[in-house]
Amino acid sequence: MTKLQVIGITTLSLFISSCARVPQGSEEQVAGIIQERIGKEVLWNHTCYEDPRVTCYIQDLASQSVSIESAVQIALLNNPEVQATFEEIGIAQADLIEAGLFTNPVFSVEVRYPHEKKLVTNIEYLITATFLDIFLIPLRTRLASTELEQAKLRVANEILDLAFEVRQTYYELVAELQMLKYTQAIAELASIQSEIALRQHHVGNIYKLDLEEIQSIFLVADLQITQSQEEIIRLREKLNRLLGFSEEICLTFPEQLPEELDYQGFDLCQLESMALQERIDLQVARFEIIRFSRMLGLKEWWTYTNLQLGLAGERDSDGPNLIGPGFAGEIPIFNYGQAARMRIFAQLRQAQDRLAALEIRVLSEVREAHKLLMKDLRIISKYRVGIIPLQNKIINSSEELYNVMGLGVDRLLVNKRRETETYRNYLIGLKNYWISRVQLDHALGGYLFRLLPQEFTCEGVE
Repeated sequence: MTKLQVIGITTLSLFISSCARVPQGSEEQVAGIIQERIGKEVLWNHTCYEDPRVTCYIQDLASQSVSIESAVQIALLNNPEVQATFEEIGIAQADLIEAGLFTNPVFSVEVRYPHEKKLVTNIEYLITATFLDIFLIPLRTRLASTELEQAKLRVANEILDLAFEVRQTYYELVAELQMLKYTQAIAELASIQSEIALRQHHVGNIYKLDLEEIQSIFLVADLQITQSQEEIIRLREKLNRLLGFSEEICLTFPEQLPEELDYQGFDLCQLESMALQERIDLQVARFEIIRFSRMLGLKEWWTYTNLQLGLAGERDSDGPNLIGPGFAGEIPIFNYGQAARMRIFAQLRQAQDRLAALEIRVLSEVREAHKLLMKDLRIISKYRVGIIPLQNKIINSSEELYNVMGLGVDRLLVNKRRETETYRNYLIGLKNYWISRVQLDHALGGYLFRLLPQEFTCEGVE
C-alpha cells in the first residue's frame, strides 16, 4: 500500500469512530429530571441481576408504614415497567451509533472461461462504497440525536405518569380504609337501633312501617361495608401492581388522610404558563416537529442517486490486468423523493396540529384541577367551620337531654349516626381534595412547590 492510501484509510477510520460516538449521561439526565420535579431516585439496571442494595432498600420501605412518598419511591425502583421504559434510551442510542456508520462496501466478481485452452480465464471485479455517506452521515446523526433527546424526555414523562398514578391510588386507598371504619360505625349504630325498634314493635310502641324503615337503614349500611371492602381489594391490588410486587404484600398505611392542606390558590394564568413551559409531553411533541424537519434533508433528489465510487479491474483472456476507477448509481427519473417528501410534510403538519391539541388539553387540565381544588377547599371549610361543630353541638345537647330523660335512645342513636355520616362525608371531600391536588401536579408536570418560581403570588381562598 502506498503512503497516500495508508493516510486515507487512517483518516476514514477516525471519521467513522467520531460519527459512531454516543453522548454519555443519558441515564443521569433522566434521573435529574425526576429528582428535580418530584424529588425521587430512579435507576436504570443494565444487567439481568437485581442490585441487592436496592432490593434491601425496597424491603425496608415496605416493612414500615408506607407513606405516600415511600410508595412512589418503591414504584420507581421496583416496577419493571420503569426498566422497560429505560430501554427506549438504549434503542435510541443504538440508532445513533448506526446513523454514524458508513454503508458496507459492495464487492462483485464476474468469471468467464475461454473457449481456447491457451487463453486465461477472464475475470472482472468491482469494489464500490456509497459516496453519499459523506454527506448523509451528518444529517442522519442530527436526526438520531434528536430522537435520542426525544426518547429521554419520553422516558422521563412515563416515569412521572407512574409516580402520579401511584399517588392518586394511594390517596384513594387510604381514604377508603378510613371510610370503612365510619361505615362500620354507622352499621353498628343502625344494628342497635334496629334491635331496639324490633323490641318496641313487639310491645306495640312503634308502627311496622317505622320498624321496616330502620331495618332498611341497617341493610343499606351493611351493604355499603361490602362495597367498601370490594373497593379496598381493587385498590390494594392496583397499588401492588404499580409498586411492582408480583405477590400479595401486606402493606400498612396511615390511619387517616393528611388534614393539613397545602394549596390555597394561585394565579391561574401563571399556572398555565408554568404548565406550557414544564410539561414534558409538550417538549416531546416539540421534538417531534424538529424530527420531521430534519428528516426532510434525507429525502432530497440527490439522495436517490445512491452514487457509489470504487475500484474496477479486469484480467483479459490474453493475460494483461486492467485497473481503474469504478462508478455506479441510480438515475432519479421516476422516484426522486417526491412521495417521501409529501409524506414527511403531511407528518410535519400532523405533528404541529397534535402539539396545538396537546397545548389545549394541558391548559384545560390545569384549569380543571385548579377549579376543583378551589371547590374542594370551600367544601372542606364548610364542614370544618359550620357543619362539624354544629353536629357536635347536636350530640352534646342530645346526650344532656338523654341523661335527664328528655330524649329517647332512638333519637340519640339517630343523631349519633348522622354525626358519623357527617364525618364520612367530610372525608369524601378531603379525599377529593388530595386527588385534585395530584391532578394539578400532573397537569403542571411535577410537584407544584418544586416548580414554583419565587415570583409566583398566592391568590387566596374566599
